[in-house]
Amino acid sequence: MRNRASVLRIESALLGAVALSVSAGAMAQSSVTLYGIADAGVEFLTGAPNAAGKSSTLVREESGGVNSSRIGLRGSEDLGGGLKAIFVLEGGIDITSGKSLQGGRLFGRQAFVGLSGNYGALTLGRQRIPMYDYGARFDPIDYYTYGLKETDPQFAGRADNSVKYTGKFGSFSVEALYSTGYDSTIQNGSQVPGEFKVGREISAGGEYASGPFAAMVTYDLRNGASVETQGDKEQHLVVAASYTIGKAKGFVGYRWLSSTLPLDSGTQAHSNEYWGGLEYHVSAPFSVSGAAFWTDITSAGQRPLYLVASANYALSKRTSLYGEVGYVKNSHGSNLGVNGYDSDVVAGHNQTGAMMGIIHYF
Repeated sequence: MRNRASVLRIESALLGAVALSVSAGAMAQSSVTLYGIADAGVEFLTGAPNAAGKSSTLVREESGGVNSSRIGLRGSEDLGGGLKAIFVLEGGIDITSGKSLQGGRLFGRQAFVGLSGNYGALTLGRQRIPMYDYGARFDPIDYYTYGLKETDPQFAGRADNSVKYTGKFGSFSVEALYSTGYDSTIQNGSQVPGEFKVGREISAGGEYASGPFAAMVTYDLRNGASVETQGDKEQHLVVAASYTIGKAKGFVGYRWLSSTLPLDSGTQAHSNEYWGGLEYHVSAPFSVSGAAFWTDITSAGQRPLYLVASANYALSKRTSLYGEVGYVKNSHGSNLGVNGYDSDVVAGHNQTGAMMGIIHYF
């Protein structure tokens, strides 16, 4: 009896090991990764409005000086034949308060699921538009808080209810996106029965990169986000290029904007933007960048000039110290600040901003 019991225990152990092995093999076909960014700094601003609306100085702690703080999950499952199921759930965080960004959305930065294969990926959900994806690669300041995305919100644009295709073929990459309602938080701004233009967004882009040279072009079209404004359009066209020589990388770009949408403080009817800049890797851990962004808002006769410089020192592969300085020269009542067109600057006043902080990737 004792020998039989021993045999049974051995057989049970072997069966358990086999089951564990099979389970591990099945799990090896899929993966889920938790990732994130924690970024905080101290900012100094001039030209900020005080309680009386007059120009004053401001010192504050800010979240996301280099990259917006975030936490996310990404995963994939191998379906065989080169096909994978993929998903991303990513939420923005104000690290100074712990609050969710993007209007309080739990996964406001990205939330999509789809399939990826040899001919590209097709995904559905809340996603970055091509103007965001390609713009990030051609910003001399590398999408710091002070930089290209502050000159136009669509450089950080996302679309709800979107289907997106991405593909890479040798030296070329392409993206296309269609949204049936790009902002679900707007009343009547998303998927109104019988009104197919309400909140619609159509966007596409492409990039060529070979050796030291790269160039891109994107186009973005958004219809009005209400039944009354669905016939109005906001259009963006962006072209940019970069060239690398040794430790230096130069950038030039142009953005055209035309809109018939009702205007508010953050929108423009017609404008042209030009930028240029340089990124230089001084050493393995240390890099510096500088750029100039000039916008000709033809519909308002305003021409703000935005100058930015930044520096980054890597303490490790995951942790860096950074600093950035920005200066905006406004004209004819323009209200561009170092943090964008917002209430942080008195309209028509110039603004200087500086920030120092730390960023950690996990």
